[in-house]
Amino acid sequence: MNKQEIWMQRALDLSLLGSGRVTPNPLVGCVIVKNDQIVGEGWHQAYGQAHAEVMAINSLANPEDSIGSSVYVSLEPCSHTGKTPPCADLLIRSQVREVIICNLDPNPLVAGKGIEKLKDAGIKVSQGVLEKKGTDINRHFFTFHTRKRPYITLKWAASQDGFISQENGKPVTFSNPASQALVHQMRTQHQGILVGVNTIIQDNPRLNVRLWPGKNPIRIVLDPHHRIPQSSQVLQDGQVTWIITKHFAAEDGPYSWFAIGNEYSIEDILEFAYQKGLISILVEGGAKTLEAFLQSNLVDEIWKQESSIQLGKGIAEPQQSLNWKKGIQVGADNVWFQADLS
Repeated sequence: MNKQEIWMQRALDLSLLGSGRVTPNPLVGCVIVKNDQIVGEGWHQAYGQAHAEVMAINSLANPEDSIGSSVYVSLEPCSHTGKTPPCADLLIRSQVREVIICNLDPNPLVAGKGIEKLKDAGIKVSQGVLEKKGTDINRHFFTFHTRKRPYITLKWAASQDGFISQENGKPVTFSNPASQALVHQMRTQHQGILVGVNTIIQDNPRLNVRLWPGKNPIRIVLDPHHRIPQSSQVLQDGQVTWIITKHFAAEDGPYSWFAIGNEYSIEDILEFAYQKGLISILVEGGAKTLEAFLQSNLVDEIWKQESSIQLGKGIAEPQQSLNWKKGIQVGADNVWFQADLS
């Protein structure tokens, strides 16, 4: 790595510290370098709070260290006023010499305007340092803005012989404490979590975050014929829950029923979620829901938890041919794989 890549890697590493807390904002880290030494650094820590550039400037032991410095930031500085003032304006006021950017911001509110503002102020700007790494870190955010839909991750657990439940649909516990914690970590990294109503009826899950620090995702239940039991745990704990139906619409505090019409498709569901501003969705449904998403060709990432348990018979996991690209051991007998969908 050259020096620019070393400083940018530090900014990317810092950005990950906001994981599970900044959605729907992107993960951003910032490093301020002067005389070949880091003099300030920061990251976006939570949605609605100060951006990475602000945190980095505020971390300076001597505020004048910003004058003539090089600022490495993993995403183009914002140029508009949202929940916080524009970061591009802060960098200009701080009299930095140059700004090195990993990725351009695809959000139409920014999308090059931050760079333009910096250049107009006489600040040297370069971009594309470790661009591929930055794109991977913010893949949810980039997909939402470039493909106009949420980023979709499918996740399921299966026996070693490829079954996800008993023949009658009753659930089987495949996970161990370590893999359960990993699932909850994944939930914090997605803005929504989606299942079909049969999963609610059979499993009565909570679909929240209990084993990892972070925000609970918005729960989405596909329930075209309005069959969800009122006693379901997802309708009892006061967490935001959306039930997607064909015709029934209602609202009861944090629980909302949305009617989106006859024979709605996966495309219709994702368009609805996009219009609601949902950046990413973790799909943890049963076989029918998983198959529907796979057949839509709108899945970005897949995780499978493979247990050492053998069922012999049951409801089979999705049968599509998938190119599994990596696996890790989690606990005594569970392996997670990420599918390569490219």
